[in-house]
Amino acid sequence: AVVSTQSTGDDASSWEYPWIEGDKGPIAGIDYVSTVNAKFNKLHRNPDTGRWLQAVTTTIARYIFTELDDIRMANNGFLLRYVTESGNPATSFVTFDSPAFPDPEFKPFMDICYIPFTRPVPCTEGQLVYYDLSADTYIAKDGQVHGSEEHLFIGNSGWDGPARSLVDFDIFTFNTELTALHNDAESVYLRLWYEGAEMAKPYNDPRQMERILAAHKVLKTWSDSHATSKVASVSGNQKNRWDAEMMEELTDYDPEVIASDTISEGEDEHNIYFNLTSVFKDWMNDRTSAHGVVIKDSQHESVPGYFLKFASLNNPDPTVRPYLMVCQKKPICEPEDQDPMPVYDADGCVSTTNVTLNYCIAKNGACSGMEDSATNYDYMTGVSALWDEFHVLRTFCKCCTDAAAERIRVPMNCEGQDKSDYDNYVNYITSCECQKCEEVSSKRKKRAVPSKTRLLLRSALKSMLRK
Repeated sequence: AVVSTQSTGDDASSWEYPWIEGDKGPIAGIDYVSTVNAKFNKLHRNPDTGRWLQAVTTTIARYIFTELDDIRMANNGFLLRYVTESGNPATSFVTFDSPAFPDPEFKPFMDICYIPFTRPVPCTEGQLVYYDLSADTYIAKDGQVHGSEEHLFIGNSGWDGPARSLVDFDIFTFNTELTALHNDAESVYLRLWYEGAEMAKPYNDPRQMERILAAHKVLKTWSDSHATSKVASVSGNQKNRWDAEMMEELTDYDPEVIASDTISEGEDEHNIYFNLTSVFKDWMNDRTSAHGVVIKDSQHESVPGYFLKFASLNNPDPTVRPYLMVCQKKPICEPEDQDPMPVYDADGCVSTTNVTLNYCIAKNGACSGMEDSATNYDYMTGVSALWDEFHVLRTFCKCCTDAAAERIRVPMNCEGQDKSDYDNYVNYITSCECQKCEEVSSKRKKRAVPSKTRLLLRSALKSMLRK
């Protein structure tokens, strides 16, 4: 049988709610996701009665509990299907005890083993954003390109020698002008999913040992479609080589360790994290220096044993692919005080003391929700409302404007003016908000009433055509 996540599109649906195809029953790809599944124990042609069946549903659970919004699936339960080995329709029913069975010993249940691991510093006061990597690969002394494989390898299997993994991030996808890191020390983490140790080829005395993984800043451009132990990239017919096989320290990568993590002998699958904040800041300041990081065994790379295996960008399970976790400052639209200064009125009166006024300002990318630009339609940004020549109101999300204010009394000195001293009142902003977004159509609206000039031109054109 196959267990698949049901996705009816309605979290509150009941069995009275019909399947999308009505009385045809659940349809694969419409009512449930057949590609995310787990197989139970195989049953014999004449199955034994009174026995437990089990399936490892870890992959399904990862889709339900993943932190990635664009991958997470709704927890609408599981659909169990009876599938024959030949692919022919089943000719009998298989019955199981349900949760309503009176004897609790035989009710179905799910065991969940939580993998212990240490998460990076929580991003409680900032905004946590997940960024995809742009490339990854691993290099070994086999001379092969591994950029399209499902896994990354680090360590030494003995037969194949050492292996190092490279990952890269396109810093141009991070808006350095509108976005700031929440913390200069612990804001950017690389997450890798460790799948366990693996030996590439037979070795006489394989040993799985503790390995310390170290991340280093790469100093040279490389390509996941060309990188090997000797070649970094290819330009036309020219091979751009590393300065030494498996990369040269100082010229191909920086010897300083950015971050490290330890994989002990016998460790099971889990996430590991590398704090890349320092090198990420370097990339923000100089985007031309962004060539990613190389991760290698800094303790026993020359000692044969096992490779450590990690999920790559090409892994079929998107929940385990590597990515960056960036804790950014929250986008806010808030008041900011100006320097205290005198207040003048139209008659030349001046405040008896300096007054602190304020204005609304958008920070960290706030109020920039629309990707479109007003300049595409010959309008200026940063205003509350605009009307085009057809009297259609245009509004943009580029403004951070005041939402509430309090009146402040300001005593005015009118000495030398034709009026007495008095109390003026000014507004001090207490809260701000982004102005409302409106979709903007690039299509011209039909003029309701043609102008007189347009009517005269149209009449003249018709007269010319008649001649």
